Amino acid sequence: MPDKEMQKELESLRAEVAALSKARVKERKRPPEPEPEPPPAATAAAAVDAAAVDLDDPEAVQSMMDKLLAQLEHEIRDMPTITTLGVFSLGVLFGRLLR
Repeated sequence: MPDKEMQKELESLRAEVAALSKARVKERKRPPEPEPEPPPAATAAAAVDAAAVDLDDPEAVQSMMDKLLAQLEHEIRDMPTITTLGVFSLGVLFGRLLR
């Protein structure tokens, strides 16, 4: 490699390193994103409680349905929108194909 080509390559590498350094500084200045809340640990306990509900008692069934819907709403809010729509669409497609 001639000296001029090496000099050009060195200059381009230096420019790339400088751009990456500036990007790293900008990344450090940005405030950290809040960590997502971990899913509730009571999921297994809720399933066990749901199995123990007396189906003849409408109030108990209603309270378990409310808990289930609240937990489902919490989980859906934490999911990315595109992924959720994709999974839902695949479910509809498979449901129609298996009919």
